[in-house]
Amino acid sequence: MSRLLAVLAVLMLSACAALKPSGVRPVLCAEDWVSFDGKTMPWQSWAVPSGTKPRGIVIAVHGLSGAKSDFWFLGQELPKRGYTVYAYDLRGQGNDPVIGERGDITGQKVWKRDLATFHALVKRRHPKVPVFWYGESLGSLIALHTAADLLGNRSDPEAIILASPVAGLRQTISGFQRFLLETAAKLSPRTRYTLGELAGVDEKKIQVTSNSTHGGQMAVTPHHVGAFSLRLLTTIGEMLDENPDAVRDLKMPVLFVASPNDVMSSADQIQGLFAQVRSRDKKLLWYTRSYHLLLHDVQRQEVVNDVARWLDRQVKDRER
Repeated sequence: MSRLLAVLAVLMLSACAALKPSGVRPVLCAEDWVSFDGKTMPWQSWAVPSGTKPRGIVIAVHGLSGAKSDFWFLGQELPKRGYTVYAYDLRGQGNDPVIGERGDITGQKVWKRDLATFHALVKRRHPKVPVFWYGESLGSLIALHTAADLLGNRSDPEAIILASPVAGLRQTISGFQRFLLETAAKLSPRTRYTLGELAGVDEKKIQVTSNSTHGGQMAVTPHHVGAFSLRLLTTIGEMLDENPDAVRDLKMPVLFVASPNDVMSSADQIQGLFAQVRSRDKKLLWYTRSYHLLLHDVQRQEVVNDVARWLDRQVKDRER
């Protein structure tokens, strides 16, 4: 019996990809994890120094065409301050193990259930340690809407950080264009377009940091997704439409870290969304010399320092 248990333990830790949806509970394995529906995806963590207990856990959720590795700087710095960082690759993005599903998603519910499931697994691994969420860009939408759905549940995150929050789109489309896009998504949901094609701009001119463009970044990024399905794009549009309801539902502490130069949302749009947050504990920090990818820009150390100080205050308030 002991040998059998040992074999089972090894399989659970090292062979997530072999697990099947039926009868399988969500589980964190060595490098992969199994979500609510049996989907297996990669994850990684940056732990606090050996022999110390984390003051808190930060789950980081990346953006469109991003990856868990995007949070390397957060993972380098926050553990020094006592916070273990976890990050996972979103399904439908460039590190999705199923190549045919990259650039596609069936709906926002899947992203939200993935985050809620990953959160539960991390909490199980770190009982009685506060868990925070750090969502960047698309990840901010997923974090926001998942937190709003979980409101009042014991599994709520302690607080959430929305980095480069997608509060709206600088380049708006007309109602007729929106109608055409949604109709096309229903008729041919998996038809794909690049962001440049949809926006009618050259991706090499889209500034994402003070010294790089989206096109330049993607040219050297192995997890780059070249084109996205219409149903993924309309899913993001639905989430944007629901932003006001979601932020009004939040009661946990909320931190916005943003740039007025963000290519996605204008300063007015971000300020407007922040104003609708009803949480008693909310804060908005601006980084005026940076662009969309805050953790990869000239003020990244300031961002992490501010985030760490805010987390410290949340932990102290919790301990009172």
